[in-house]
Amino acid sequence: MCNAGVAVKPARRASPGHQGFVSGSTFELTPAELGDHLIRLRHGIDLLELGFAAEAAVFAATDEYDAQGSVSPIDWIRHHCHMSGHAAARAVAAGEQVHRLPASVAALEAGDIGFAHFSLLAGTARALSAQPTADAESVPDDAEADPADPADPSPPVVPLPFDERTLLELAREHSVGRFIDDCTQARHAHDAAAVLAEHLSAAERNRCEFIPCEGGFLALRGYFDPIAAATIKTAVFPLARPTGAGDHRPLARRFADAVVEIASHALDLGAVPTTGGVRTHLQLTASGGDGDGLEGAPGGELEFTGAVPAATVQRLACDARVRRILLGPNSAVIDVGRALRLPGPAARAALRARAGGCEWPGCDRPVAFTNAHHFVHWGHGGETEVPNLVLLCYRHHWMVHEGGWQLARVEQGRLLAIPPARGHHSWIRAPDTAAAG
Repeated sequence: MCNAGVAVKPARRASPGHQGFVSGSTFELTPAELGDHLIRLRHGIDLLELGFAAEAAVFAATDEYDAQGSVSPIDWIRHHCHMSGHAAARAVAAGEQVHRLPASVAALEAGDIGFAHFSLLAGTARALSAQPTADAESVPDDAEADPADPADPSPPVVPLPFDERTLLELAREHSVGRFIDDCTQARHAHDAAAVLAEHLSAAERNRCEFIPCEGGFLALRGYFDPIAAATIKTAVFPLARPTGAGDHRPLARRFADAVVEIASHALDLGAVPTTGGVRTHLQLTASGGDGDGLEGAPGGELEFTGAVPAATVQRLACDARVRRILLGPNSAVIDVGRALRLPGPAARAALRARAGGCEWPGCDRPVAFTNAHHFVHWGHGGETEVPNLVLLCYRHHWMVHEGGWQLARVEQGRLLAIPPARGHHSWIRAPDTAAAG
């Protein structure tokens, strides 16, 4: 115990040695020399972190924090050492394992590993030692702990429940990010149930909020465990890649479009549970002239959103997997006997064979992620026949309708994409160029 009668004032300034370590001009160094300097500087910081952790653990074993009015040693360190609670706790936890990891300490001192590696090693030792069966399974029957020396204040060394050197070799070889997995595998080998319990606990913290905003906008806020995060990233990242040389969308926009594309694809496949016995679908309500795009024509009404532009009505009305309710002035359903607005199985098979995927020049979306677009819109008398149809992914279908781009067939059946304003180049795709491998 520290002397509670003496008010300990933490040093408010670094020692001259520490100041000299971090000071000094680097302006005259070459880039290679600066890189070497950074390596040496980081090694010095790692050594300081190790020393801090060891002393923090000694301090945490006293009740000095209580004498100074703090609720815990971690709280005292957090406040007086200007650290986050997580960093303070990590330092104490690492310091408590210093005497049990001599080979790892030596590797850090030699610059073979950093303090982040050591902290993970210490966390593994601490976690496995906390398991009820760890010591019983890992300590040989004939092993004897060294008797405690009354003159030595350090705690007796408890054998590690794993081979330190095996894990240390992985720390030497792997980055900190990969070494996290190494430590998890080591803990799993000793107690799979404990690692599973951690994953179950992490999954209980999963959250996703739909936050409605003015004008029909929606904000998403979520927090996902590593397994769920990997699933989401695996699905979203491929769809968030640029779709061609002219795709200048920022990454955040591409992520947003990818999420919408995944949701649209799930609706297309019927992968969403039915609602009231009916396949879940977008419900778009439009009056007779809403899809014409003429001056003065009203927009449509989309469930969960409200009013949408006529261009959006046209886009949503292109594909078979979006339900459209077309009403006349007296709310009567009109024009249901006209030729099919939606491509049938034979037409879709022909489109698949012709395109292989999104037909926009340079796009590699597979057929499953495309919708059939009418060159001449169905509302304007366009036929639902293969010559009047083109397969487009969500992004490029949006560009044609809401974005103002135009598509045209040119010589030898090539597809030409025409931008809405001057100063942009067009993209041409040959008819025999497959969109998806």
